[in-house]
Amino acid sequence: MLAGLFIPSQTIVIPVIYVLKTVGLMGTMPGLILFQTALTIPTTLFLFTAYVQSIPRELDEAARIDGASRIGTFWRVIFPLMAPAIATAVVLNAVGVWADFVNPRIILGPGSGLYTVTTGVFAAISKYSTDYTLVYSNMLLAVVPVIVFYVLLQKRIIGGLTSGAVKG
Repeated sequence: MLAGLFIPSQTIVIPVIYVLKTVGLMGTMPGLILFQTALTIPTTLFLFTAYVQSIPRELDEAARIDGASRIGTFWRVIFPLMAPAIATAVVLNAVGVWADFVNPRIILGPGSGLYTVTTGVFAAISKYSTDYTLVYSNMLLAVVPVIVFYVLLQKRIIGGLTSGAVKG
């Protein structure tokens, strides 16, 4: 998992291409989704691990005294407190995947006819002519959802829900 944080995704594209070709997912959206999901796991794992370790142990103990099982403690106590970490992971991963250009360009390929927003902007620009109405509308589609997404989730990211949960 640590290597997943430090190794850039562009360096592992060639082995991924061989694997995706072998399983028949090269040039398809499921192949791209699988690859992008695998890229976001290390960051999300470390973010969740650090956040759960910061939650006071007394909350676990109090739930155990109240008769909650380990799974019940997680879903009723820990998971609701993880809202800021979940929102942060969603925003970081969504913005990273949304803005990615190289991986969709290579995995989907120029001849597949499948485009993400960023590769759609690139496809609208040609060597001899450019359809600026298509380019600008795609650029608007690329920027507005990310801004709206961040504005909707910023309160969850900034707020710390565990503060004051346990008296000091």
